[in-house]
Amino acid sequence: MEVIYQWVQRLQSSSLSYLGFDDEIILRKADQTYAQDGGDKRALTYNAPPDVTIPRIIRYNDDKRHEAFLYAIHYCTICFSVDFIKLPCHHFFCQKCMQTYCKMHVKEGTVVKLLCPDTKCGAVVPPNILKRLLGEDEFERWETLLLQRTLDAMVDVVYCPRCQTACLEDAGDEAVCPSCLFSFCALCRERRHVGVECLSAEEKIQILEERQKSARTKGDIQKLMDEVCTIKEILKDAKQCPHCKMAISKIEGCNKMTCWNCGRFFCYQCSAAISGYDHFNGDCVIFDEAEIDRWQMPMNRRLHRMVVGQAQVALLARGHAYPYPTCGQAIRKVNIKNTLFVNLSQDQLASQILMRMMQ
Repeated sequence: MEVIYQWVQRLQSSSLSYLGFDDEIILRKADQTYAQDGGDKRALTYNAPPDVTIPRIIRYNDDKRHEAFLYAIHYCTICFSVDFIKLPCHHFFCQKCMQTYCKMHVKEGTVVKLLCPDTKCGAVVPPNILKRLLGEDEFERWETLLLQRTLDAMVDVVYCPRCQTACLEDAGDEAVCPSCLFSFCALCRERRHVGVECLSAEEKIQILEERQKSARTKGDIQKLMDEVCTIKEILKDAKQCPHCKMAISKIEGCNKMTCWNCGRFFCYQCSAAISGYDHFNGDCVIFDEAEIDRWQMPMNRRLHRMVVGQAQVALLARGHAYPYPTCGQAIRKVNIKNTLFVNLSQDQLASQILMRMMQ
């Protein structure tokens, strides 16, 4: 810390001369009345415990750093404004940018990503600063979403299928709701079935269809069927995050996935928790063959157009071809006659017909 460094330098360089000890030092018992009569208040005449002294030093250091920060001239690294706010991680941004940044994450529900905007920091924005930047309703929404995301990221928390209260899962994959006292299986969200395996999605759909035939007026059965079918379709293409068990679907890109719920990394190919790209040096690959082909096709088309264009320019430069007056396509002359034949594609032919009709 800067304060400790300054004191160490002072004690090592000029402390003895400041106290008048140029020749010798005489040690004697401390005079209590000297400090009481207005002596050096910085001198401690008692042994202060570390749990009292260290917080004082840290607090004093923070105050001095903030004082030096206020005296200096700074600019927001986002919009270069001077009306800024300083975070506990000592990064600072203008108040308007921080307010827009925080409101955006609260509105979109990505409160777990509400971190310091500095790309190399990642420190959490504290609640006291968020309360200054957000409105009352927005701050309440942030608290609710943060609690919800925190509970969703906990692997031992499940929700009661009756009242949706958060419950703790025990070692036997069972849970008891503290609100309605409903005891249920944490895996299939059904009533406890000790010694009996959970029903599969197909078995649940079959049972619900049979119930629906016998009791057509029960709308909750149709709701359960829709929910089971939705979960079944999601799990076809989705992979569960190994940390929070959230279902994640990949639309495009590499196999290194980031869970939107807990922010952890995992491999989409084997569902293993990873920290970087070293995992893909083994059996798993960073890009699937289908993904490579999908990205390669437009690149090949662009490369083909570029090669054809360069060839046409070379033919025109050598005088071996002549540009077609309408579309500019290079037409090569193959004999001594001045009549040139053009091989047009369907798109080029259609455009030529349309232009002639407009004339």
